[in-house]
Amino acid sequence: MAGESVLRDRLAVAAALNAQGRFAVAARHYRALLREAAGDAPDVYVQVRSLVGLAQCVAEHSGSIEEALGYLSTAESVSGAQAPGLLVLVHGQRGLLLHRAGRAVEAVRAMDRGLTGVVDLSAPEVPVLLLNRGSLRLELGDIPGATDDLSRAVDLALARDDVLVASKARHNLGYAEYLHGDLPAALRAMDEAAVEAPERHAAVGLIDRAQVLLDAGLLTEADDALREAREHLVRYRMVRDLAEVDLVRSRVVLGLRRYADARRLARSASRRFDQLGNAPWMLRARVAELQAALTEHRADDVTPTTARRHATWALDLAREGGALGTVAGLGVTIPARLLAAEWLVSSGDVPAAQDVLAEVPARLDRAPLPVRLQHEAVLAQLAFVAGDRRGGVRAVRRGQSALAEHRARLGSVDAVTASAVHGVRLGNVDVEAALRTRRPGTIFDAVERGRAAFAGTGRVRPPSDPVLADLLAAARREVEVARALGAPSDPAHLARRQDHLRAARRLQDDARRRAWQHGGGATTPVAATERRLRAALGASGSAAVVADLVLDGDDVLAVRVSAERTRLVRLASRTAVSEHVRRARADFAVLSNVLIPVPMREAAVGSLTRTLAALDDALVVPLEAEGDLHLAARDLLLALPWASLPSRRGRRTWANSWVDLRCGEPVRRADDALVVAGPGLRFSGAEAKLVASVWEGAEALAGEGATCGAVVEGLRSAGVVHLAAHGTHETDNPLFSSLRLADGPLFAHELDGIDLHGVVVVLSACEVGLSTPRIGGESLGLTSVLLRLGARAVIASVAPLRDDVAARVMPSLHAELRDGAMPGTALARAIADEPEPVPLVCFGPLVL
Repeated sequence: MAGESVLRDRLAVAAALNAQGRFAVAARHYRALLREAAGDAPDVYVQVRSLVGLAQCVAEHSGSIEEALGYLSTAESVSGAQAPGLLVLVHGQRGLLLHRAGRAVEAVRAMDRGLTGVVDLSAPEVPVLLLNRGSLRLELGDIPGATDDLSRAVDLALARDDVLVASKARHNLGYAEYLHGDLPAALRAMDEAAVEAPERHAAVGLIDRAQVLLDAGLLTEADDALREAREHLVRYRMVRDLAEVDLVRSRVVLGLRRYADARRLARSASRRFDQLGNAPWMLRARVAELQAALTEHRADDVTPTTARRHATWALDLAREGGALGTVAGLGVTIPARLLAAEWLVSSGDVPAAQDVLAEVPARLDRAPLPVRLQHEAVLAQLAFVAGDRRGGVRAVRRGQSALAEHRARLGSVDAVTASAVHGVRLGNVDVEAALRTRRPGTIFDAVERGRAAFAGTGRVRPPSDPVLADLLAAARREVEVARALGAPSDPAHLARRQDHLRAARRLQDDARRRAWQHGGGATTPVAATERRLRAALGASGSAAVVADLVLDGDDVLAVRVSAERTRLVRLASRTAVSEHVRRARADFAVLSNVLIPVPMREAAVGSLTRTLAALDDALVVPLEAEGDLHLAARDLLLALPWASLPSRRGRRTWANSWVDLRCGEPVRRADDALVVAGPGLRFSGAEAKLVASVWEGAEALAGEGATCGAVVEGLRSAGVVHLAAHGTHETDNPLFSSLRLADGPLFAHELDGIDLHGVVVVLSACEVGLSTPRIGGESLGLTSVLLRLGARAVIASVAPLRDDVAARVMPSLHAELRDGAMPGTALARAIADEPEPVPLVCFGPLVL
């Protein structure tokens, strides 16, 4: 037999191969060691360690849990009599394998046995076992017990300088924060733990991080994390973790509306878990596949026969999950029953759906947010179908209360708008039921309930984070270097420019991730109701018309509200409106070029005039608004040049993404004006001087003084802000839409948390009135961020704005504001006599 030191060295080699994911090779080494360690003078330490390592290799490589458990039973019998100190290792590994096989109750017992009677807390196996038991307790919902185990694991691991175990435990403490509902704290802890984790274990951590991002609604980012994790896990042949990647990713791509991919990934996860003998997780994957089918069905109706077949499948899954005990309930049984109930509603069998739903507990406090929301959505759907409108609305409000609690923990505008994806189904059920009633007040209330749920911001003050500030400053420098290179024809210079732009994007992504780590504290806005709105209009003596625009299939409808009455108006086809908007933007783009020949300009003006008249006839004239008109709309409809429509010439017109009703607010919070002229515009300096001359004591920033820091600081106290600068709307990264200032772009992201209540902001820049809709329906862009931060109004352009037009219009606009005109009125008067349509729009709340 080889000497003890030789065997220990070879054991270290086998363990290293195991850690690298080379399980088959490591298993051969462990088997050879077992043969040599079982001589006349057995080396019990090498035997037990080899059996434990072999058990792990077999479980990871072939998925044979029973064979692996057999090796551990042998290890227990060997160590029990001769090396009882190694029992911690054996029981810990048994518990880990049972956990990964989905046998949670047995896993707890094994880990408890391993820690029973432990005296030597300095043994290396103790923090590992605490780490694994803490992870299991997280899965079982015992967050306090898990936190205690994981905290002890960190302390003991650090006492031994075991950075790897400490990193894993810290990561799982982050997961505990996630289960507790604090997503920013979870991401912060996971990111800090990832810094010290080796590549293989960092990849496993990415799965949990992706789950947190999924629940935050950051779907694209979650998908990126899972694809990165998969690359590493394939390299290390970690079969069980690859199955979990497929499962979580199926949920992510389902949110991205990639239905076929969602079903494919769920089936792949189901096969992998089945091969590993992990029944609970195999059933979870099948539930995910059924969820994908149901979500696709909502977009593309299926026959009652198909719906009943899927309901039967869901009920079978629920029964199989129930046979596994209560541990599988939240992951299998309850979601499967909810799916079955909705499929039964689709098949027309409402009584059967009610019977199935009666088996689901009334309160699901421990369930993940998506499951709780699905529960309320199905309850609402059933109530509405059964004619119980009050019961349906109560379910919707319970769901929205859960959403409000969830969003209250989020900080960044990015995270708040992303999390709206969780409210889509609940909102759709509410609005669809309201539309079936054809009662305008009912429709208005349902639409605004959903819109208000994710309006506003998540913060009450900006985060104090030097790292975040440095990331944004570095991204600004990269953009400026790329801009200085221009658009070179030389391939080498073009490559350099692209390198700088890619570096800027990486820094921007890092800044976004950093911002997710900061919590919020802001409350969810209160939704306006039709009754309260009419009362407010009447009490203020306002003759304004409020039009809440909503889509019903391809129809654009408006709930028209005035002090006298409320009615529902069918306006136009969304398809036709979309085409008119496309044409208008194209014509505005042509007119923004001062160098085009006169005949071409005249042709563009004629085309634009006809298009705006068509939009007016389709969307505004039927509203019969003789005076002020406030529009609440989303997506394409929000970005129309409302003030340039013929019937609105000289009349106050303003828009917002929801009816943000404010009564008794002043026109602006102060008369202090901040006027900024950015570089590179021919008339910006002259425009800024003219605007500044309107306001007594205005602070003017131009040249080298017009920096991002100076503008941000000025925003904190000014009542009126005028920004004349190059504007850029980033469609694929809207939070980094920007205005170019002396030291580079001022990103929308940098404004998050600033209190702008009562501030009127005028953006004399191209296209920064545009926004990009996210999966959940919320839109992002520079203007939308300013409004979320409380701005009294934002006047911005939804198309390219010529410098000379801005230089003429803006001084008149500010003179009107100075004299007390409402922002929408000031804009209407300023552009009324312009020879060509002007793409400026007043955005803002409904202030009465």
